[in-house]
Amino acid sequence: MFSFALIRARIAERRGWLTPLALALGMFAALLALGGDRGYFYRKGEFHDFDTIKTIAIAEHLAPEHDFRLAYSVRRDEDGEFRYKLYSRFPIGGYALTKLAIAPFGDDLAAKLIAARVLMLLMFCGAAALSYLAIARMSGSRRIALVAATLAFSSFYAIYYADSVFSESAMDVFGVALAFHGMVVFAQEGRFRQLLVKVCAALLLGWRVYALLMPFIALGLGGEALALLRAAASSSDRMRAARAAFSALVRSRYAVLAAASFLFGAALLGFNLATEFTAYGGARAPLDLPTVRSMTERFGVEDAADTSLEWASFLRLQFYRAGMASVPYAAARAVGYDVPTTDPAHPPLAPTLWGVAATCAALALLAFARRHAALWTTAVLFAFCWAIPMRHTTFAPYHTFEGIPYIWLALGLFALALVVARRRMPNARLAIGFAIAAAAPIFAMSVFLAGQLERDADEAALDKTTLADFSAIMETVRDESVQVVSDSKLWMTEGEEWHWDFEMRYYLSGSYFAPPSDCANAGGADFAVARHKYESLDPLTPENGVMFLYETPAPLEFCRAERRRLESSEPTARAAFDVYLQDSAISYLKAPCEPSDYAAPFFAYAYPARLDDLPAERRREGFHPTREAAALTKFGAAFDGACLMALRLPDYPIAAIRTGQRLPDGDSAWDIFITPPMDAKALSVYKEEYRAIASGAPAARSDFDLYLEDGALSYLKEPCDANDARGRFFLSVYPANAEDLPAAHRERGHESLNFDFSPPFGATFGGKCMSTRPLPDYEIAKIETGQWIPGGERLWAVELAVGD
Repeated sequence: MFSFALIRARIAERRGWLTPLALALGMFAALLALGGDRGYFYRKGEFHDFDTIKTIAIAEHLAPEHDFRLAYSVRRDEDGEFRYKLYSRFPIGGYALTKLAIAPFGDDLAAKLIAARVLMLLMFCGAAALSYLAIARMSGSRRIALVAATLAFSSFYAIYYADSVFSESAMDVFGVALAFHGMVVFAQEGRFRQLLVKVCAALLLGWRVYALLMPFIALGLGGEALALLRAAASSSDRMRAARAAFSALVRSRYAVLAAASFLFGAALLGFNLATEFTAYGGARAPLDLPTVRSMTERFGVEDAADTSLEWASFLRLQFYRAGMASVPYAAARAVGYDVPTTDPAHPPLAPTLWGVAATCAALALLAFARRHAALWTTAVLFAFCWAIPMRHTTFAPYHTFEGIPYIWLALGLFALALVVARRRMPNARLAIGFAIAAAAPIFAMSVFLAGQLERDADEAALDKTTLADFSAIMETVRDESVQVVSDSKLWMTEGEEWHWDFEMRYYLSGSYFAPPSDCANAGGADFAVARHKYESLDPLTPENGVMFLYETPAPLEFCRAERRRLESSEPTARAAFDVYLQDSAISYLKAPCEPSDYAAPFFAYAYPARLDDLPAERRREGFHPTREAAALTKFGAAFDGACLMALRLPDYPIAAIRTGQRLPDGDSAWDIFITPPMDAKALSVYKEEYRAIASGAPAARSDFDLYLEDGALSYLKEPCDANDARGRFFLSVYPANAEDLPAAHRERGHESLNFDFSPPFGATFGGKCMSTRPLPDYEIAKIETGQWIPGGERLWAVELAVGD
């Protein structure tokens, strides 16, 4: 039946959504013009573009073929196995939404980045609208809600991170606003299922909602417990009443909310841990998984470089963030304080004191919150409920995004202040009207002033010029149906590795990364992508000269430049090839060179200065094979009548290197032993080893003191020089069971492990002589060792009884 009253009710109901919709759309338009429409990465600040790059790369790789692992890079080894670089500490929901937003745009890199940023802006503005709706319900005034939401979302943290594609920025802001709105509806209308759905949806986006649930559940349970205790106190059978009260608390919807949110979050975290565990093939213990280690560090369970904490500095930083979140961006600039893009290690006094004042004012205003006191308290305390338990990460001055939760402190402060003003001030309607008139211009001015930061970042946007390069690379890779792309840190500009690593993995998502490669080590990749380094190189797009694409095994012009670089210095050793030891690599160069010269595979054995640096299975041999059979056709280049190859060396101090080429029958085409000059790193290792060994008691004394420990025999002497270590050392090991001997030694009854006291078997440094020789792993009866001059006399000899 037709009813004017029903029509008026419907119009009033719709009007309730018009204001938050207009608020969200206005904010969206302003922020989109500010920078959300940029289809390239720009250096806005450390934890803005860096986290955006990382998150969008993870979203790109989120796919069934990778078991939905949260990986920002997928590498394929030479054996075809996938290797993942994981970042699984946040829930999968935000990455899945980002994936849905960018998936329709295929290989259009700019469009995908814009789509991801637009999604974040929509979530951010949606959070502002949800906050408006929640405050309107709590305060009973749409005008108060409009002012509070507009001012709270005008702060530096809100505007700066609005388009950041990151789980702890816009995604998490929306999740917290959604959960808070569910709490308000539950408090007013008892819609518990809606609250559960909203909390689970928020948990899909981020973990901060737990900090929102903490005070809400604690206050709710506390209130119910007090009511039940009063009832039990007035009961004649208090014990029975107490049991009934406890049973009622366990069945309370607050307790159910706590259990449900915990179980749902545990399931999300369990999924991430399972994908990590399978990604590492079970090779890592559960406690060593990256997510577990991240949790233990953040909760301060284990000591780490980032977990040192001074409470005074921690609180000062939190109040600084509270101050900056409670002041619109425009207000901070108006009083001459230029909001930094990263929190300073020692925040300025003025915003810190304002943060203390704002926090104290918000806490004091809670006394006037007659209705929904638990909800107001939850909003005000939310940021501290996150910052304090997570203090080992929220204390970091460079984690600017940790200021975002204080938006809710500002929201509660502004709303409570207006609620109290409405009750106490005679001209409250006029004051609130003035606040409404001022809120929109304040937000607009904040966005305008923040635009200066955007413009400065845009001017320095290196990646604006590289986007065309990457698009051309993607087109080439796709046209050739190539899946393996290799990257090399050798070509990165110093200081840019961090960002560059993630950018390339986003730009080239869908291509598998081979091991790091260079001119002489292509790593099995079909293509090598590198930064422009040499003027003689022709980039893929000549107008900017920043990026280029090469087919492997080697880029010709780069190899020519590498040859010139090597020939500008003396080789470390000369043999069939000139051998160079430089930059943790061993390079081989020969000119002129014929195909027959590089037909035999190369080998390089690295002998460490410290035996413990070797894997356990290699300690008896005493060396690490860098490559058993490295073919130049795969790891090097033949060009201009020259041959060039390089092999990576271990990063530990090296005492000596044996290298050459091996013929098919196992003999060496050539074989040389190289002793690198003793550098400071190696000298430090020798001194440390000497002190560690000499701290124990020698097993025997002679010209050299002998130490038996951890399956090795060490020789020490001080003072000592090269003359003391002359000649040859004999080392004969007699087993308890003759059958343990290698067949070639059984006739003698012992195993001979004789050696010369020279690198890598011995070191002379600082007036000391030291050698550590690994012993066989079978049971040893005795050891005979000493020193003699070949063709001459025995200098000394010792017999050690080892077995029982």
